[in-house]
Amino acid sequence: MSGGVLAPDVEAGGRRERRSSTGLADWFGRAEAIADLAGGRSAVPPSSSWFRIGDRHLRFDSEGGVLLDAMESQYRDCLVSAPAPAPGDVRCDARRLPGTPLVCLTFEGEDLPDPLEAAGTPFRIVRGLARYEQVPGPRPGQRALVDREHGGRPIAAGDGRRLFLDLDAAPAELATDCVVNLVQAAQRDVLFLHAASFGVGGAGALLVGWSQSGKSTTALALAARGHAFLGDDVAAVRTRTRELLPFPKVASLRPGPFVRSLEARLRATRHAKAVGDDGQERALVSMRELFPTSEGRVLPLRFAFLLDGFGPRPKLTRYRPRIEDVRRLRPVVNGGTPSWGHSPGRDLMRFLAVVNVLSRIECHLVELGPAEETAAAIERIMEGECH
Repeated sequence: MSGGVLAPDVEAGGRRERRSSTGLADWFGRAEAIADLAGGRSAVPPSSSWFRIGDRHLRFDSEGGVLLDAMESQYRDCLVSAPAPAPGDVRCDARRLPGTPLVCLTFEGEDLPDPLEAAGTPFRIVRGLARYEQVPGPRPGQRALVDREHGGRPIAAGDGRRLFLDLDAAPAELATDCVVNLVQAAQRDVLFLHAASFGVGGAGALLVGWSQSGKSTTALALAARGHAFLGDDVAAVRTRTRELLPFPKVASLRPGPFVRSLEARLRATRHAKAVGDDGQERALVSMRELFPTSEGRVLPLRFAFLLDGFGPRPKLTRYRPRIEDVRRLRPVVNGGTPSWGHSPGRDLMRFLAVVNVLSRIECHLVELGPAEETAAAIERIMEGECH
């Protein structure tokens, strides 16, 4: 691109270069004009669904079904009936801008964060790739995430109230992740952690570990034994009361011995197939439908199990979290968790909050054995302490 007002210098491939903002200004201008026109004259009545995300309700309005199917597919276990109006409710209005691959998401609610910043998880993931960068828009308050390998093409942009997404250019699931992450980021009294969560004997527990460390399989094995399943990827904790909230996104089941043992149950349950980043085919299934008796509820958080490798048999060791033990605690606050990564100072405060929560509950290091044996060992510890 050439001509027009120049954006600030950016680093590219070890050299300094200057980027023209003319194309970005045109993109913003067209998106805003079409969005304003669509907002003023809606010929299609919006479809609506309500979701419970942590401690807030989200009303998702979709003109012509834009993104609603994706939201209901990924978060169908969070669907609820329309609640009585409450100050914390969040509304998202989704519109496909006619004749373009653009979606406009408009947010309403009290004390909502900036949509572009609140979409922390997916944006930090793509920001970690060399081809993407965040740049200022043509007017104050406007920012965009652009693809440097395609001439600075925007994949997302925001103006403080609205979020524009290019569905042709954006990574898969970016739009739905942005909506959910904004609702999460608006909840200052809830910690959203990278962990599976479940309940045994009326007590709540966290399973903490890196991706592919066995969290989902262990939570699945516990659900198969009749225990409450609250979530297998992101856990929600009320910091003031140390209560664990259900947050069950549709589970992505990777092939393995325990998942194979559930084949008959999976065949009888509605599910979809998808290929993960590792190239393996996965089953996408609602845990509420797979294990109807395992539906979660709000539980007191009393245990945390930090996954610490694999062995022939499960081994559980009492553990006391310490601030200096960052290596063991890092997975719970990794870059895939909403509200992390915006500033070192804020991250430190939230990390201290995590250590404070864990220091007040019973923690164990877990060397995983076969899934059924590991679940039984965790069950014995929790039931023994609870009774």
